[in-house]
Amino acid sequence: MRQSGSLPPGAVSTYFGDNEVADRAAIHALLVAYGERLDQRDFDGFAELFGDDGVSVMGTREMTGAEAADAMRETYRVGKNVIRTPNFHLFFNEVVTFEGPDRARATSMCVYMVTDDIFPVPGPASRYEDELVKKDGRWYFARRRYVKIANPPIQGRDDNRPQ
Repeated sequence: MRQSGSLPPGAVSTYFGDNEVADRAAIHALLVAYGERLDQRDFDGFAELFGDDGVSVMGTREMTGAEAADAMRETYRVGKNVIRTPNFHLFFNEVVTFEGPDRARATSMCVYMVTDDIFPVPGPASRYEDELVKKDGRWYFARRRYVKIANPPIQGRDDNRPQ
């Protein structure tokens, strides 16, 4: 299902800036840095990705970047993320749409990889819906919404578990 305001597959958004390639590369780096900072347990660096007034939305909770960093710090200290190491994020399927020279929207997906007894295996999957802003030549998250991916139940199945 397409979000309101998003382009159909294969369509190209209008670009408003001076260097689309550089802006797309910088936005890609921002999206990847989100997982990279968490993987490195660099929570202060994680907060910086939101600039001074960016917001992180996880479920019904809205937090500033600094508050989100504190929440992630606590999650990694006592949560399920510390059960098996190493663990890391893989990001993919990013789509960026420009809304002006200093504003863009992006969607992307992520799989959090955890280690079984020997090898990394896929863990939780998520989708991110982003509003991005460029300030002083640098892209930041103005608003980043985390959406846990859960498939709908299979119609006609009582147990809804894969066979």
